[in-house]
Amino acid sequence: MSGGELSSAATRHPWDWYVDESWCAEKLIETLQGPLCGCYENWFGDDLIWDPCCGMGNTLRPFIARGHWVAGSDIEARTSDPLFLFEHDFLGNQASLLDARENKSIVFNPPYSVQGGRKVKGLAEKFIRKAIALKANTIAALLPVKWLASEGRHKLFNEHPPRFILILSERPSMPPGDVVEALGENAFRHGKVDFMWVVWERFAETEPGETRTIWIEPRPKTLKVHK
Repeated sequence: MSGGELSSAATRHPWDWYVDESWCAEKLIETLQGPLCGCYENWFGDDLIWDPCCGMGNTLRPFIARGHWVAGSDIEARTSDPLFLFEHDFLGNQASLLDARENKSIVFNPPYSVQGGRKVKGLAEKFIRKAIALKANTIAALLPVKWLASEGRHKLFNEHPPRFILILSERPSMPPGDVVEALGENAFRHGKVDFMWVVWERFAETEPGETRTIWIEPRPKTLKVHK
């Protein structure tokens, strides 16, 4: 089972909660800190890494393994894991203590189209624009590759050109969060949707047409187990 913009509001999770595997964020970090992106020793520096759609916390685990401070929030509690710190509607009117924090990066798998069982137009873009408004140093959003091809999002990409488009050559599986336990070992198999990381960097001047596209090498077959 996979996430992505392939199903109607009636068949999607009512809050668009689809669980990404930790290797997706692992590949993001490795690529940003590798030679293809400029050989940064530590791309994220001493930033706190905030995932405002943290779900089970899988996106944050590779950052913890590297010694980063992290914060996980979501519109409702989806796990008892200590990675989840507080309930917070990222698009709501109530401010978070992290909003004004300097030296933060926002890394997330945003909802694409449904909230509270209702279709919301431009939902992922709303999350990204909010992250930009909060002046995060790096914003990395995990999105379906087809998200790039949109007349409506041309304005976003023209106003805020991403620094990188990082395409996951290996398709991740993203089952709805409420069926992961029931599916067991079959939950994270047979991804059917192509995904990418779209990366904005606050202090890098990226002009329209200068966004770099990089294809991320798939994992060796021996490592293709859920973690």
